[in-house]
Amino acid sequence: MLKRRLALLPVDARPVTSTLPKQISEIGGWEVLLPPKEILGFLKRPGDVLKVKEWIEDVEKEVEGFVVSTDMLCYGGLVPSRVNEDPLPVLLERLNLLKSLKTKYPDKKIYVFSATMRISNNYVNEEEKEYWSDYGVELYQYSYHSHRYAKASDEESGKIVFGLMDKIPAAILEDYLSTREKNYLVNQFLLQFVEEGIVDRLVYPQDDTSEYGLNIQEQETLTREVRERRLFQKVAIYPGADEVACSLAARMILELEGVRPPCFYPFYSGEKGALIPAMYEDRPIAESVKGQIYALGSHTVSTAGEADILLAVNVPGKKQGDLALQLYLNEVDTPDRNIGEWISRIQYYAEQGCSVGIADVAYANGSDAAMIPELQDSVNVTSLCGYAGWNTAGNTIGTVVAQTAMHYLQKMKNLDNKQLIHNQLYLRLLDDYVYQSIVRLDVRKDTADESKLTADELCETVKQRFMKEAHIFLKGTSLSLSNIYLPWNRTFEIGFELGAGALESPITSELETS
Repeated sequence: MLKRRLALLPVDARPVTSTLPKQISEIGGWEVLLPPKEILGFLKRPGDVLKVKEWIEDVEKEVEGFVVSTDMLCYGGLVPSRVNEDPLPVLLERLNLLKSLKTKYPDKKIYVFSATMRISNNYVNEEEKEYWSDYGVELYQYSYHSHRYAKASDEESGKIVFGLMDKIPAAILEDYLSTREKNYLVNQFLLQFVEEGIVDRLVYPQDDTSEYGLNIQEQETLTREVRERRLFQKVAIYPGADEVACSLAARMILELEGVRPPCFYPFYSGEKGALIPAMYEDRPIAESVKGQIYALGSHTVSTAGEADILLAVNVPGKKQGDLALQLYLNEVDTPDRNIGEWISRIQYYAEQGCSVGIADVAYANGSDAAMIPELQDSVNVTSLCGYAGWNTAGNTIGTVVAQTAMHYLQKMKNLDNKQLIHNQLYLRLLDDYVYQSIVRLDVRKDTADESKLTADELCETVKQRFMKEAHIFLKGTSLSLSNIYLPWNRTFEIGFELGAGALESPITSELETS
């Protein structure tokens, strides 16, 4: 039987933003078509927007719907959207491809996502404009305090803003603010497409957020416009970014299948932890959980018996840690949570035949190494229907919601795709636990400055250690690794292929980038 198809224009070429939603969709029996990797750019180098347009036009007849990143469509990718110099009329003209698609195929769904531009609190310009290495922290502070002053009338913030205007060269501040304004106007213009019925669903992911900032100010303005235009059911704004393609693809597939989205019962490893704001987000973890479930088009329920999916959320005791940056590590595994009782509940639900997924958000940028071994000793991981523990809480939760939704669809359609979800579980555990929580930390401890190594030297160092740890982790399974590489020539992310028995093709994965 031929698989039904969607077209996905991802935010960039990283497998976590492209291959991952394709893999998750396959669990539900759908094929996702992707553009050739070579036209999607690399880091600051933008994708070829003309070839991207041509690709969409080449596949438009073959698919039932489109999931489109306007960051790729307009700028050539998420990182290029922060450094792009094209004038606003050129960017808006590129959006007309959506209008053309809807005119030709009025019955085909078009889901769009467009990030609100993040602002980093550091001097790293790898994914920002060149002047970030000199003024990145000052620009972040300007953003934070100007919004705080405007919203809360905080006099101290007002003084800080005026002081920063003397520190940041006027030309740089003007360039940064004009880049933000252009990005915001593109986002605002998309609301018109929603009103006209060109875009069926629009998501503004909040990429790395905090309580205050120009990005938050923009989101608040967009939220007011959504309310004034009564677009509640068609537009969503919530923390996340790289998981959005997974969420939108899963939601579109359920809609096209005519299947009601599953409802969720979340339960937490610590009651206080559910109320802790996650790093890089502006709300408690429990609210991020509800936001990601609502993004699927569903909701939570009050008891396990009412739910289609039981979502086990591993939270920190006092404060979420960051494994990549080695922050707040002593605030995670505290008496404010009970991992043993939480795992016992997972074991009980799994033995009862319930569908259980695990969102591991105790840390940003990796799995909870204090939890995984205990989980392995108590629960057969292949009895789960989802797991993730990568990058931000929104990235992790959204991934698991999409995984479990496709597992639910698989059951509803009586598909025999169990091997696909098993491979997805091991893939994420190898990424999020074995690499991020073990191997990456060891390599960074022994490599004082990885930039002094050649790309080949760094890759070989990582490869040897990852193969060793992965071999131990996969003992007793038929899975094996191949083609290990560092996609961006740094240790933050890794790529590899996971093979299993009679799989027709290997699964490729890459960890999230900052």
